[in-house]
Amino acid sequence: MPKVNTFKVKVQTGEQGMSEPVYFNFNNHKMEFKNVSGSAESGKIFEGDFEVNSFAHSLTLVGPESGKWEIERISIEYDCENEKPYTIQFGAVTLDKATEVNIWQDPPIPAFDV
Repeated sequence: MPKVNTFKVKVQTGEQGMSEPVYFNFNNHKMEFKNVSGSAESGKIFEGDFEVNSFAHSLTLVGPESGKWEIERISIEYDCENEKPYTIQFGAVTLDKATEVNIWQDPPIPAFDV
């Protein structure tokens, strides 16, 4: 489990967006993204990041307090200690008050030909 320095998220919202701030849970601590641009409203793109500087046990994107948030795609760029930065893509999901989506992915395993 690597130490996460920072991560950046880019979310493409579908037909049903939300006007609330976007939150995530890092190791069961609910936090709001920093350096935010765009929005999570219908058809818009939300971008934000966070400087964590901690080991990741869990990382989830949190649903809105009211209504639903339809997400078409999620792209996460991770910068972890002693690792090359890497990006993970996720497909469509719908979030609500009771739903979160796991966005944590360990760094890719190095591959080589033998």
